[in-house]
Amino acid sequence: MERVALSFVKLLSFLLLFLSYQSLATETDFRLHIHVHHQQQSDTWKVQYVLPIAVDHIAFQRQSNFDRSKLYHLDESKFKWEKAGDVLLIRSIDGSKFESLDLTFSSYYDDIQKDYTHNLRYSDGSVLLYTNHIALGANIIEDKAISPIGSSFRGTQFHFYSPKQNIIFLGNVYSEKAQWDLQGEGTYVYFGNLSPIETDNMIAIVDPILPKWAWDNTQQYFPKLFDYYEKKTGQPLNFKPVVFFNYDQVDGDYSNYSGGTLAGLVQLTINGKRWQTKNEEQFNMLFHFLAHEAAHFWNGQMFAFEDQKHAWMHEGGADTFANFAMLEFDLIDSKQMMQKFEDSTNSCLLNKGKESLAQSAELRLYRNYYTCGATMALASHFAIKAKSPNKSVFDLWKRLFNANMKNRTYTQQDYFNELSQLTGSDLLSKALGKFSSQTNIDNQSEISSWFEQTEITTKSSFDYPSSIKRHWGKQVIYNLMEMHCDSVSFSSYDDYVKTYPMDKCKTFQHSAEIQYVAGLDIFRQGIDAYNLFREKCQQKGTVSLQNREKVNIVEIECLREVAKVESYLRFE
Repeated sequence: MERVALSFVKLLSFLLLFLSYQSLATETDFRLHIHVHHQQQSDTWKVQYVLPIAVDHIAFQRQSNFDRSKLYHLDESKFKWEKAGDVLLIRSIDGSKFESLDLTFSSYYDDIQKDYTHNLRYSDGSVLLYTNHIALGANIIEDKAISPIGSSFRGTQFHFYSPKQNIIFLGNVYSEKAQWDLQGEGTYVYFGNLSPIETDNMIAIVDPILPKWAWDNTQQYFPKLFDYYEKKTGQPLNFKPVVFFNYDQVDGDYSNYSGGTLAGLVQLTINGKRWQTKNEEQFNMLFHFLAHEAAHFWNGQMFAFEDQKHAWMHEGGADTFANFAMLEFDLIDSKQMMQKFEDSTNSCLLNKGKESLAQSAELRLYRNYYTCGATMALASHFAIKAKSPNKSVFDLWKRLFNANMKNRTYTQQDYFNELSQLTGSDLLSKALGKFSSQTNIDNQSEISSWFEQTEITTKSSFDYPSSIKRHWGKQVIYNLMEMHCDSVSFSSYDDYVKTYPMDKCKTFQHSAEIQYVAGLDIFRQGIDAYNLFREKCQQKGTVSLQNREKVNIVEIECLREVAKVESYLRFE
């Protein structure tokens, strides 16, 4: 009996020890903790990484389109930058493992091509930070003795600190410090003391020097926009979005805007002194941008699309939502709305090529999803109206959302199913599917066929609108950059193009502002400028580029022949 009792005690002790270990393992915090300290006076940042498991290197979650090794500063007595293929790593100097690391950097306000801006500034010195440029990717660790979770961390928790400032993100306001568990594509975090403006539909952080007319118009139409989308889709928004609206580059002699959406927010920046004078056309462009981004709260956030290859649904859909909203609020009339769709259709024809629409992502031709998608949405709209005059493309989205209430995800086939139900035929669905998936099709004849049996007719024309003239004018710069640099980097302003320097490209080694090609205005006389350029290319000649004062900047040789100007497809 004594021996049995002793064995029982040993077994009990083992079980208690095992349960204690299990409890300890369960309670272990395997998250990565990122402590972000904003130093307002110097506009700098200190970022401290604390990992749950020692590692011999770290890498960033997002590749991003800037050089981190130049922006972020390490303790070079302990750490070094290292490249593994295209991935930038940080390792310890002596190769030892580490569990923590500090970085410092100054706010970085430069535009990042095809990515979220790292920091955005307000005129009072307050600033936004995009979280996912500083987030890390977890290293796979196969040895369970080192990592019971199989990686260097599971999940990321941010800790934000900013003395005597508010910290605002995702609809919440905190004083001096806050924390947040990273989700998805991250978010913008505001550090500053501007008072949020709250309405029934949104919370806004607005730059104090924003031109009053621009903000007044935004306040007038933006709340209406949410009500309109809710009514048309039958889906009330299940969160209150934040709008970050700032005004930058106030002395520049131009007007433009930029921004985007992330979960629960719209970020918008206007640039240039021309915003200081009220201009309806300018505001309409701004409102269309806002209306497009707001549409994504419905078709990209409350309901997600399944495959990036089929992004035409939510990008073209958002443009379509925006166009109809502008018509609803009398910002444009029906003729102007059709012109916007016509512009999209012709941009689609100019840029899609022989590849399928689904290939646009891998070819980095993302704009096709907007322009071709808007054309596909318009065709859907008129096909639905031909069957039921009191219905519209919004009824398709209402049915699409209702059919996917459970998983909150929709597919291209879901779209086609609802379209076929509303039109009583699968002809258009099959045609749109062909356009999405097949290569080497005649894009213009395909698009024209979508509008047969509707109130819209199409015809080819050589009477080009201003948007197409601008396109062909910019194609001069685009082609020259491709020929000489194998890359393209420029921005369009009101009446000129600004080129950016590219490494190892002598022809475009300096930034330049270009408005004329051989004396022809590239926007107002874009067709003539391009045809002159094409003629020079056929002769293997050179073309002169002039700045805004019509002063020659450079003579550039045309290295190969270029495509001719295509006809324009009109809706009637």
